[in-house]
This record gives sequence, C-alpha cells and structure tokens, in this order.
Amino acid sequence: MENRILTVASSPHIKSSLRVSTIMRDVLIALLLPAAAGVYFNGIEGLYLIAATIASAVVSELVFSKIMRRPHTLGDLSAVVTGLVTALVLPLATPLWVAGISSLFAIIVVKCLFGGLGQNFMNPAVTGKIFVATAYGRLMTTVPFSSDDAMTRLLGQAGGNLGEASVAAIIIGGIYLIVRGVIRARIPVTIIVISLLYSAIVLGDVTVLGLNGSVYLAAFFLATDYASSATTNEGKLVFAAVVGLLGSLFIGKSGNAEGIYYAVILGNIFAPFIDTFFKGKVDTKKEANA
Repeated sequence: MENRILTVASSPHIKSSLRVSTIMRDVLIALLLPAAAGVYFNGIEGLYLIAATIASAVVSELVFSKIMRRPHTLGDLSAVVTGLVTALVLPLATPLWVAGISSLFAIIVVKCLFGGLGQNFMNPAVTGKIFVATAYGRLMTTVPFSSDDAMTRLLGQAGGNLGEASVAAIIIGGIYLIVRGVIRARIPVTIIVISLLYSAIVLGDVTVLGLNGSVYLAAFFLATDYASSATTNEGKLVFAAVVGLLGSLFIGKSGNAEGIYYAVILGNIFAPFIDTFFKGKVDTKKEANA
C-alpha cells in the first residue's frame, strides 16, 4: 500500500467559486465611491493620504516577501485593498508618514506574520489604525463634521475620517458587494439595525448613529472580513450583534467617535469563541475585505 503524506491546512475550510483577485477587484470598485466622496468633500489631501497608504501597503508586502524569500501576492490586489481601507479609516490630518506606518503595521504584523491573506485573526486595516492612534494620537487630529443637517450628513460633508464623508456612498458600495455576492447581508444589516435601535431608544435620536459614517463603513467593509469574523451562519449573527452593540455603547455612551472600530477588533478576538457554540453550517460565501 502506497504511503502518502497529507497536509491539513488550518481552519476555516471555506470553498468558494470566487477567486481572490475577483473578490478584491469588486471590493476596490465598491470602495471607489466612499474614497471619491472623501476626496471631494475634504480636498486633494485625501488623495495624498490614499496614495501614501496604498504605496506603503504594496511596498511592505513586496519587501517582506523578498526578505522571507517567498513569492509576493500583489497580483491578488489584497495589499491595495488593505492600503485603501486604511486611508479611509484615518483622519484627513494624519501625517503621511504616520499613515504609511499604519499600512506597514497592517500588512506585515497583522497579515504577513500570521501566514498571509486569510490567516489574520484581526482586521489588518483597523488594527493598523488603532496602532498609530495609540502611538501617534496627538498627531492625528480629527476635524468635526461641517454640518448637523441630516440630508448633508447623508449625502456628504467634510470632517471625520476620510471614508466617513458620505453615508450614501458607503451604502451604495456595500449594496454593490451584496449584489455581486462578495458579502452576505446578515452582518451589515445586523450591525446597522442594532445601531439604529440603540440610537433611537437609548439616545433618543436615531440620527446620532443612523447618520454616522463609521457605523456603515465598519458594517459593510470591516466586519465582513471572512478571515477575522465568525465562520458559522449563526455565529456571524452573534458576531455582528456584539460589534453593533459594543460600537453603539462606545459611540453613544462613551462619546468615542472611533468606537465602532474598537468594537470590530473586540469582535474579531471573540469570533472563534462565538463559533464554538454553534455546529451549524459554515458560511461558504467568501467575505474578503481588508
């Protein structure tokens, strides 16, 4: 009888007809509207920020691959996606060198050191943001939004983090991902519904979270990262509920404008634990954002 050595890869074991490059291309297309809105309402500095984070992400992955003597994976566009998402969760006033460090941390520490795409247990872009916010917080001034008018907040305005300028642009990009089959609606819808209910019932004003760009950016583009979210169908709902509730508490109760991003990271940490309670079907839809 022939002896064969079988290699078993680490979980989650997810099958999908979607190629990584196809998924990343669709994510980039979906991100174009929030990115364009951020540049339009905040000025050309937004474009510089995007260029800095994408360049840093691409160079970081290339250099790491050279040092480790591994083939680079730039062709799958994941580094570009991580770089772009990193720019969108940073304040416009972030020094470009700090923005570059954020992307470097996201790519090397969170992604590459844990085995590459699909092996990271936390969202790279959010983790990179929190790292530089902790290390260089005084240099990252967040400018308040320019208007409290509901329609203005929905369509777009200057202020906040770059990608939060237009709630409408984020929603359209998110719907595109759902229609294209890149993500399922369960995670973003759960996060948004919980945020709206908390805002209406606890805060007494549905617009506080209902027109908060960070909630929608996290719901559609961050919490749906297949590598760092729960993998079972039921687990995804619990994961989303945890992110939505914690984000609502951090923003509404603590007044932390960055609260939803911290909630995503906490959700990432607890995602494997959440999955242990469910033996149901694993979601086979790859959700491969940043």
